[in-house]
Amino acid sequence: MDRYVICGGERLSGQVKISGAKNAVLPILAGTLMTKNAVLKNVPNLSDVSYTVEILENLGMNITIENDKMNIINSGIVNTVLPTELCSKMRSSILLMGGMLASAGEVTIPYPGGCSLGSRPIDIHLKAVEKMGVEIAESSKGIYCKVRNLQGTKIKLPFPSVGATENIMLAGVLAKGETTISNCAIEPEIVDLAKFLNSIGAKISGAGTDTIVIKGVNELGGCCHRVIPDRIEAGTFMIAVAGAGGNVKIQDVIPEQLRPVISKLKEADVEVKEDENSVTVCSDGFIANTDIKTMPYPGFPTDMQAQFMGLMCGGLGTGIINETVFENRFMQVPEFIKMGADITIEGRCAVVKGVEKMKGAKVRATDLRAGAGLVITGLSAEGVTEITDIHYIDRGYENFDGKLRGIGADIIRINEQAVQ
Repeated sequence: MDRYVICGGERLSGQVKISGAKNAVLPILAGTLMTKNAVLKNVPNLSDVSYTVEILENLGMNITIENDKMNIINSGIVNTVLPTELCSKMRSSILLMGGMLASAGEVTIPYPGGCSLGSRPIDIHLKAVEKMGVEIAESSKGIYCKVRNLQGTKIKLPFPSVGATENIMLAGVLAKGETTISNCAIEPEIVDLAKFLNSIGAKISGAGTDTIVIKGVNELGGCCHRVIPDRIEAGTFMIAVAGAGGNVKIQDVIPEQLRPVISKLKEADVEVKEDENSVTVCSDGFIANTDIKTMPYPGFPTDMQAQFMGLMCGGLGTGIINETVFENRFMQVPEFIKMGADITIEGRCAVVKGVEKMKGAKVRATDLRAGAGLVITGLSAEGVTEITDIHYIDRGYENFDGKLRGIGADIIRINEQAVQ
């Protein structure tokens, strides 16, 4: 199992380029099930992307990758049972349901895996496609879904679930008639999925608002699509610079999508300058703790909560983090405490009292964003920090240690097998 070793205290400077968005490319890959060919650009090299590609190849698709460009040829689905081993590694495997139902008419999905962030029920997905004419049978091995008559309908989500919105969009593209999703998610990744689907011939309107309308079509073509930049990766680097101190230009971003993070960093007395496709963060490493409340977009992202907590551990004063999206997203707290943090959990709130100096320690990534938060803390901590279980980090950050070294961080990745 690989690990990071970080020597804290180095200021960061220079430029870093942000990769394509993990949370955009995964549903887009599911969408390629419904087209004969597609070229995707700005595809990040992540473990979740690799797992999805393996699943698609298992279903019969031909995929070639050159740097950040992916060529996909779909000559026909030859298998409708998703591989259990791969699906168990990633939560987003459930997104393949909508595309498979629209293209192949049936699918067997093992229960998805991924990070353990608490209850993330998939019943909202199942109830939606069931309303669209899909028969569903569940067993201990997974979920079998078969199209009876894929028909557009009106669906009101009980909460703005990103995954459910995406699955309904995917299923609705080739359904008969019109599908309307109300109280849907409005994240930028939803907009990017709609842009991709419209490029291959879908008729989707309203993406980015709380009501999406999909007019079913008979067939879809091919396209070339560039994946949007990863706003969570961008926010992570912004917070890393804020904590470690320095001056870094973060390139290939959409500043408007970073507005909640920019706002909170400015509240914490961090200087942030915006350009058309970049943001520059300038910090002396001393931040004033503030309060955050995670909310669906355009609120503060739950995927940035652990990183901001890592920043606040060494900040000035006390800040309160209110996690409203997931009930089990404070798993990183015991690891921060090993490094000297003063954090108290009160229900869904974490009270973070900044300490004068965090200390390096041996800690473990408990999930993707928690791992990124520990890296951020390690960059500013005194001494050496070792982070294990970094396979979680590989799920969402491309060449994380390499990019950090490129801006001055003292971080190395150690392969345990190579050491042995």
